[in-house]
Amino acid sequence: MMMAIQATDLLGMNARNVFFSGKNKWRAKCFADSKLKGKEILRKVGIPVPEVYAVFTTPEEVMNFAWEELPESFVVKPEDSFAGKGVWVIRRRAHWAGEWWTVDGQKVSIDDLRWHVLDILEGKFSTHEKTKARAFIEERVPLLPTFQRYAYKGTPDIRVIVYNKVPVMAMLRLPTQESEGRANLHQGSIGLGVDIASGVTTYGIYHNHSIKFMPVRKSKVERKVNGLKIPKWKQVLKTAVACQEASGLTYVGVDLVLHPVKGIMVLELNANPGLSIQLANHAGLRRRLERVKDLEVRDAEHGVRIGQALFGSPFAGKVPTEEKIVVENVEEIKIRLSKKKRVPVLAKIDTGAYRSSIDRELAESLGLLSKDNILWMGRFVSGLGREKRPIIEVTFFLKGKKIRTAVSVSKREKMKTKFLIGRRDLEGFFVNPAKEKL
Repeated sequence: MMMAIQATDLLGMNARNVFFSGKNKWRAKCFADSKLKGKEILRKVGIPVPEVYAVFTTPEEVMNFAWEELPESFVVKPEDSFAGKGVWVIRRRAHWAGEWWTVDGQKVSIDDLRWHVLDILEGKFSTHEKTKARAFIEERVPLLPTFQRYAYKGTPDIRVIVYNKVPVMAMLRLPTQESEGRANLHQGSIGLGVDIASGVTTYGIYHNHSIKFMPVRKSKVERKVNGLKIPKWKQVLKTAVACQEASGLTYVGVDLVLHPVKGIMVLELNANPGLSIQLANHAGLRRRLERVKDLEVRDAEHGVRIGQALFGSPFAGKVPTEEKIVVENVEEIKIRLSKKKRVPVLAKIDTGAYRSSIDRELAESLGLLSKDNILWMGRFVSGLGREKRPIIEVTFFLKGKKIRTAVSVSKREKMKTKFLIGRRDLEGFFVNPAKEKL
């Protein structure tokens, strides 16, 4: 059963087209609509992309191309298509020269490749029903060993939704036998939600239905969809934000892969990314987008820190047991200042407050109010009227569990506790109401 998502949090197709992707400038959309133009703009700013071996514009170029000189593996793609249509993934050479095996076990010859590319040029797979289109052949990215037990033959990719320089949601797409080794949900691949804060998978979908385990393979070993750690996660997020900056798109879906030798590479940009990513994360996009749209984000590093502080998955989703941890109304927490330094502080547990907060003097004494640690200035309404307060990044431990979050800075000098933990950071905990509140 799919976990319910509040309707007000969900982003629908119309709202996406009008309020978010519809705001993308026409010139920037051109970079996303053309896979070749997108690669060119990214390559110019030093963002790694797979190597392009050949580009075809006319039938003459197809017939005169030296197909036998192609490498062991490669990918044939239309320049303008969606949902993986028209993509052929070649895995290795066959026994005879001029023949190859695809990832789904089909043998193709030079003639097969020629006819397929000619179909692409005639617009058979074009998104916008072009009468003339381009095709290209690019480097195939090998499977990273981390994903070997989860993906069927093909290479998984990671989609990151970026808005206003902030990564707001991510999904790992895993090829299946049904998808013929392609990482595309429309063709039967599996989508796993990814915790923005840690890069760990949380929930899974298959044909838009929630799953807890990967489909059984020959080994008959059940593998949970949650708990898979994506390598180089922070760099993946920074690369996605850098793609948004380079393309000029304000709202974009960035598809990335992890090359075993070359590292992070970008496959393509999407100015109008699909919405199934919400199901894979059990969370709505609209609420997340609204939370970051007016923030002043300095650069990719700043944007990633905001995304990780705001959109970490509910803590319960990362706990291997469903048993909740009991906390009292006042608990000692430990605020992490460095890998080796943690400062004990008494904290009030308050489910009536949404966000956690810290006393200004305490934050200053711990060095948490430096310019680099202020994520943004939040607007608050109190008995004194409207005011702006710094929102800072804080990592603390409650009952031994690590919580990384965005905390507001307020004046708590008259309070018995200098730290307050709001309900946003209490998922996975049970608050014992028996003891008197401070």
